[in-house]
Amino acid sequence: MNESELHNLFGVAESRGMDPIAVVESLYINGRQIYLHFAEEQMGIMVFDGAEESEELIEYRISTGKVYPLTPDSRVELADALNKNLEKKELKIRVAWEDAKSKVLGHYYIKVTVNLKSELVVDYEDFRFIPPPSTYQTAPESMCPIPPENKIFDKFEDIVIPRKRKPHTAYVVVAKTMMKIDRGAAWNELVNLAQKSKGQTEVKLPGRGKIYLRRVRLNPEKEILYSHEQFDYDKTENLPDGVNIFNSTAFNTSWTDHK
Repeated sequence: MNESELHNLFGVAESRGMDPIAVVESLYINGRQIYLHFAEEQMGIMVFDGAEESEELIEYRISTGKVYPLTPDSRVELADALNKNLEKKELKIRVAWEDAKSKVLGHYYIKVTVNLKSELVVDYEDFRFIPPPSTYQTAPESMCPIPPENKIFDKFEDIVIPRKRKPHTAYVVVAKTMMKIDRGAAWNELVNLAQKSKGQTEVKLPGRGKIYLRRVRLNPEKEILYSHEQFDYDKTENLPDGVNIFNSTAFNTSWTDHK
C-alpha cells in the first residue's frame, strides 16, 4: 500500500460532512479495515494470548512509514475514544509475518499508543464504501446516512395490530399482508424509520403506532432500540428502563413464521 493511497480519517470525515466515527462505522459495516500510518518510529508492546500482566514486556519497534491494520477487538475501543474526543488512545495493530523456510504465515499483535488525529488513515480503495457528502448531515449527531423522506408508510402508519407484543412482529403483519413489500425492503424501511427517530422524534410504525426507535451505534444495520418515551442511548448492554431491543434475525424469524 503506497502512502499516496492513504488519506487521514479525520480529513475524509470533514470532506464529507461526517463525524469521524461515522466513517469508521461505514467501513466496518462493509468489512473494511482501519489503518494506522506511523510517520515516525515508535515502540509498541507485543501482546500474547494468556499472558499475565506481571510477565516481562517485549517491545516491538515500528519503523517510520509503516502501515498496519487495527485488530478487530480494538474497534470498540476506537469508537469509545472518538466518542470522548480523545487525542490519544492505546490500541492494537496486526503485523503479518512469514517463515521463509516453511512458508507458514502468522501475525504479531502489538499494543501501541495512537495519535488519533494524525495516525488514523483510510485506504483510497475504500472510499467507495463511504457515502458521498450529500447524503450526510454536518451535525455531530449524524452517525449514519439521512434517509430520504419516506412516503411508503403514509397509508399504513395508523394501522395497529393489538395482539402483537413486540413492534417488529406487529410491523411484519402489515408489511407482509397489506403493504405487499418483500422482507429486505421491509427491514430497510424499518432501519430508515429508526434513523429518522434517533430516539428523540416520535414516529408511527405500521402495526404498532407511535413509538421511538434508534439504531444501535456499533451495529446500525442489524439492531434497533425502541421505547414509548424519548431516550438517549445507543448500546445493547445495560438498557435503560423502558428501552428494549430487536434485531434483523428476530425480524426475519417473525417474517417466516407469519403466513
